[in-house]
Amino acid sequence: MATAKRAAMTVDVLRMLAHLNPRLWPLVEPRVPPHPVHEMVMGVRTAEAGEVGLNPQPLPPLQQDAALWHAVRDMSVAVAEATIAASLAGRKPAEVVREVGDDICPEPPRTPWPKKWPVPPQLQQRLLVDPQHVSPAVQATAALVFQSYAQRTTDKPLSTAFTDLADRLLERALKTANHSA
Repeated sequence: MATAKRAAMTVDVLRMLAHLNPRLWPLVEPRVPPHPVHEMVMGVRTAEAGEVGLNPQPLPPLQQDAALWHAVRDMSVAVAEATIAASLAGRKPAEVVREVGDDICPEPPRTPWPKKWPVPPQLQQRLLVDPQHVSPAVQATAALVFQSYAQRTTDKPLSTAFTDLADRLLERALKTANHSA
């Protein structure tokens, strides 16, 4: 059953992801047309006053954000697939994802990226400009990928490892986002 707390966490996660994909802003903070009562009380129509509803953040270049989102998704998929391969080779999935979790959940201002993967230039650029929003967005995106693997995997140790990593990433993302707010 959904709770108010879960709904609030969902909105927080979507807000983090909207910093990487601005097309999500209308879901997070939809524009609300002015109410006729407000127009009458204020005596000025919104359009006449020249007010424009804006998203809370300026929109960064879409191509750069799309490339970054794809890089995060591709890294997360590669980690998940490597974890599955390591599990097939006899390693414990929890051991495999622990190191990656440590790398993606660093204390700010460290880059939230696995040390064994090359850091995409888009991530380096965005972290310089907007680290308090980019790091949680990277972590939340990766968390969604790992949770997707957890839900689709029938192997219990793999599913548990992916779920634990997704939870850890989401907790870090929410903590980092709340500290920057």
